[in-house]
Amino acid sequence: MSTYAKVISTNPSYSAKRYARRLPYAIIAPTIGGLAIILLFFFAPWFSTGEPATLASAANLKGPTNVSALTLGTSTLNFTQLISTNDGSASRNVSDSYSFPLIWAIPVVGLIQIVLALLVLKDRVLTRVLALAIQLSFLAAVVFELIYFASSYFMAFGQIKSTGGQIATFPVSGFWLSILITVVTATIALVVMPDLRWCWTLSMNDMAREVRYSELRASNAR
Repeated sequence: MSTYAKVISTNPSYSAKRYARRLPYAIIAPTIGGLAIILLFFFAPWFSTGEPATLASAANLKGPTNVSALTLGTSTLNFTQLISTNDGSASRNVSDSYSFPLIWAIPVVGLIQIVLALLVLKDRVLTRVLALAIQLSFLAAVVFELIYFASSYFMAFGQIKSTGGQIATFPVSGFWLSILITVVTATIALVVMPDLRWCWTLSMNDMAREVRYSELRASNAR
């Protein structure tokens, strides 16, 4: 099996030097991306009930304001609003609840990204399987984040909204920072990894060619 020491460390070619310079980016990008979404999951707010859409119903807002992802994943938010009919002749209390257990998939993906980065660091060889796994982990992170966005923005307290309730629901800082960091680190990884694979292939070819030249020189010296 080709190792970093055999292919890169003892190889004076440009491809080997380029691989050595750019490899840290393939390790740092998933590490930062994974660590950031894990920390944001536990320590930043992800969901808000905001303010009612009309000031007239502001007095009816007695629900949570900013909620952490941990709360969304482990408990249910309950909300009750007094809703009047269109003609204002009557009103009734409408209760609804919201939770999003699937949000736990986001820190799980973050943990996977950190593990993959450590595997690359261990041997300092970005294999085809590891490169594909890192790419899929970033894709999974973006998909789960977008699913959460759609759920929190359009589906949260849907019963209240469908009966004319005035309440705004939307993701807040934890989500926005998470998806921003995911996109930035994914872009870095996606730019660097194909180049690393190419540099590795060229370095192996350079090494094989050098071995062949050494054999020829030894044969001619006899």
